[in-house]
Amino acid sequence: MLELYFMQDNCKFNGACIFSSWEKSKADPEVHALIRYLVNWLAGVKMIVIALVLVLVFTASENTLILAAVALVITIASFYWRLYPMLRTADKAKQLSSRGHSKRLSMMLMGLELGLVVAIGFHLFGL
Repeated sequence: MLELYFMQDNCKFNGACIFSSWEKSKADPEVHALIRYLVNWLAGVKMIVIALVLVLVFTASENTLILAAVALVITIASFYWRLYPMLRTADKAKQLSSRGHSKRLSMMLMGLELGLVVAIGFHLFGL
């Protein structure tokens, strides 16, 4: 997350710069300022979520952990009905520097979702 704040032009850390519009936005300082603000806002939200997850993992009761896992499954799933369609459209229109990024990200999140669902199932059914 710190890389997002300090190395915004490095596509290894900033997912926004895979969009061809990242470089184009630099031609308009007002638009680029908005995009940089949103990238920094996202980095801040990620730090909050990671910090809360760490607090939960190390201090929460078993029931709270299961409820947190259910909340993660639901909120991560929101990617598929809001962000994924837009990302897939941009990918198909060749607006991403990394071809196939939408599919790779989708598979990665699907794996995380599946892992959480399996863990919840193991807990609930005592497997």
